[in-house]
Amino acid sequence: MLKQSLILILFFSLFTNSIYAKEVKQVVKEAINKNSSLQALEQTIALAKEQINLASKWQNPVLSFGANDIQFDDISKRDLEPMQAQFIGLNQIIPIGNKKELEEEIARDDYELSKLVLADKKLELESKIYEYIYNIKLVEERVTLFSKLKQNVAELQNLLEEFYKYNKASQIDIIKVQTLYDELDISEQKLNNNLRVFKLQLEQLTYTKFKDIDISTKLQKLTLVNNIDSHPKILQLEKNIKKFNTTSKFEEEKKNSDINFAVKYFQRDSKYEDYINVSVAIPLSVYGSENIKARKAKHKASEYKNLLEDSKLKFTNQIKILQSNIDNAFYSYRKINESIIPKYNQIQKTLESYNRFSSLKKIDSKELIKNLNELIKYKLKAIDEKQKFYTNLANSIYFTKVN
Repeated sequence: MLKQSLILILFFSLFTNSIYAKEVKQVVKEAINKNSSLQALEQTIALAKEQINLASKWQNPVLSFGANDIQFDDISKRDLEPMQAQFIGLNQIIPIGNKKELEEEIARDDYELSKLVLADKKLELESKIYEYIYNIKLVEERVTLFSKLKQNVAELQNLLEEFYKYNKASQIDIIKVQTLYDELDISEQKLNNNLRVFKLQLEQLTYTKFKDIDISTKLQKLTLVNNIDSHPKILQLEKNIKKFNTTSKFEEEKKNSDINFAVKYFQRDSKYEDYINVSVAIPLSVYGSENIKARKAKHKASEYKNLLEDSKLKFTNQIKILQSNIDNAFYSYRKINESIIPKYNQIQKTLESYNRFSSLKKIDSKELIKNLNELIKYKLKAIDEKQKFYTNLANSIYFTKVN
């Protein structure tokens, strides 16, 4: 009994998950958690964090063992001369100056950069998810529209067939309306195919299969915000400028070469006293390679500075372009939906009423069909304007960090 109850609970949970609509934020969260590319970037961040700890560490000391003046005729003879000895030695590289501090600072910059790259990719993913979702919703609106239009055309066909009984409509009129119905049916089927494709693409992007998503496509006036100074792409460029300026200082500091300190203890035969060798080796920076590397890092910092100014201008202009497109789509949609479509609806009703009660022998089916086609055209244009509105809005998520 308990087993059956658990199976029913599991089945019910799976059923409800597939039936009820998901909120967009939930879809985005699931996509971010499941996206393989983002997970790989998470590992990159973890590696960069470990590099910070590594940067502060000294090189491991080198322990050495050996013996000198080994005789070929008898390698066991170790009392033939004073130079024969066994030794143990220790070598240690001792950093001087601020090299380790600068190296650690560079590692911290790399760590921050890896986090900014992840944040940027998350914004890209979120923007693309919203774009797919709006595409799906607006295709669904088109499908609903075509279904209603087919119903209207079917009603017009019934009207013409009724008029045909009284010789007020011809068979040609009825065939033309039937053809229009078939064209709408073909378009509806194409839209249903597009809908299936968009849903599959969204599932591929989000790693989640779902039946519906809860999101409104009601248009409202909006103003995009300009958050470019805190955008991860802009912050990446600023962080790279800092990193390469630090790298330049690091290369300059490397002219103060690290010291290689070595100490060896020599053990000799009992006839002789043991002794210790101490040495200090300092590489000489005489060829200027550090200066070249420092200049290269400076040039790289200047390169990123120019990229920063260029990116800020592009981001600012892109937000303005998106805002302009959104405003234009909003205006056009309202004009079509509130002014043009009502007029054609009124014309259609007037034509149908006029033809129904006219004493003329034949009705003007040509005008009826022509007006209906115009009505269809503008209703589709209204949804096209919504498409422009929401495509630009979805793209703005990346540039403004606001959804």
